[in-house]
Amino acid sequence: MIYGYTRVSTEEQADGTSLGTQQRQITGVAMANDLDTEIVWLADAGISGSVEFFDRPAVATLDLQSGDIIICSALDRFSRDARDCLNAIHELKSLGIRLFLNGHGDVTDDANTTGRLMLEVMAAFAGHERRTIKERCARGRKAKKDAKGHIGGSAPWGYCVVGEGRGARLEQLPIRSRAVATMVAMKHQGKSLRAIAHQVQALYDLPTSHMAVKRALDG
Repeated sequence: MIYGYTRVSTEEQADGTSLGTQQRQITGVAMANDLDTEIVWLADAGISGSVEFFDRPAVATLDLQSGDIIICSALDRFSRDARDCLNAIHELKSLGIRLFLNGHGDVTDDANTTGRLMLEVMAAFAGHERRTIKERCARGRKAKKDAKGHIGGSAPWGYCVVGEGRGARLEQLPIRSRAVATMVAMKHQGKSLRAIAHQVQALYDLPTSHMAVKRALDG
């Protein structure tokens, strides 16, 4: 059996990385190595390259047999962790399964010394790149949040989301200031958070929980 393994992380999906492009590259690898192009496709969409290869949904329940072949379009589609990359290759080799990586050839073949050397070097770089991407994404989310951009999920209490996609931003509702002033006044009167939430929701037609009241008052 020949398997074509494709993967994109959540961030890569947002950037438009294509599983279809990977499939075309894998088919090219199969043709270049005179392998059967009847390929069984495995796809991990929204899965980070830091997740160990054999723990990924598309692979975890796969019944691999000796003589099977796995093809990946690139090293970073297979793994972004140097330790897991080399351990997974060792495990595949012990099971009698061949792994073809685009640009490196059959990396389970002992005769492919150059390919293995380049793989080991590139695996280290892949791990470094994953850490760099993670740090860059964290900085991007913080910068967008600081600029009152919307980084996903529901809008905080008293705000609405304006726009879509990367251009989405948070905008404060006009009644939020008045609602918070009511909360402060009722708190000084000794009212409970739940009582305040109930009154604010009734007065301003704004869904309000006791936790939203606590966060607003703490803020």
